Amino acid sequence: MRFSKNFKPPQILLFFFISFLIASQSWCAEKQSVLVTEVLTGDTVRLEGGKTLKYIGIQAPPLQNIIVLVRQYGASALQFNKQMVQGKKVLVEWGSQIRDDHKNLLGYVYLPDGKFVNEEILKAGHAKLKITPPNIRYLDQFRKAELGARRKKLGVWKEEPTNPYLKSEYVGEKNTKIYYFPNSPELDRIPKANLVTFRSRVEAKAAGYRSCSSCSESVEANY
Repeated sequence: MRFSKNFKPPQILLFFFISFLIASQSWCAEKQSVLVTEVLTGDTVRLEGGKTLKYIGIQAPPLQNIIVLVRQYGASALQFNKQMVQGKKVLVEWGSQIRDDHKNLLGYVYLPDGKFVNEEILKAGHAKLKITPPNIRYLDQFRKAELGARRKKLGVWKEEPTNPYLKSEYVGEKNTKIYYFPNSPELDRIPKANLVTFRSRVEAKAAGYRSCSSCSESVEANY
């Protein structure tokens, strides 16, 4: 590629930088075929080549926890994830943010038959919704999937509201200073700009928020 003599070095560098950004955005928008060599948890897998991939938008119960019930749900989520993707070629749609703070890859995963793995795990109740901006492309779809599992009392929702695993995140409404479970139907009528998330009930209360009428306080747990 030849550049005009009028092009100065800073302009040439800017040209290459813009070209790189355009190429990166195009690559991120496409789905990439990868092989799952090992399923690590209900929301994490290892890919061919050794890289770890976490599913965007969901959080499965941990395998290691002081509470037996949480460990049991984590093991169930692991088995469900294994049945779906273990040893299979899957398609990964990368998020706006490709890696998390632990350098894990972040993606939306699809089976060859078109099934959306992230959504299927939520539908089965083996994970709860995890809101992680800027990766919120399918947030509304995921919320509906989680709500469906909750209404059917599937997976982790079977023990609601006494399951301690479900108490690790809350969503507050700024105007009323009321906080809800992240899957509460009441949130459907509230503009997203008026919502704020909290890591725990204690954090919400410290910010001056009170619980909604259907948010049980019978169980507290810290993770």
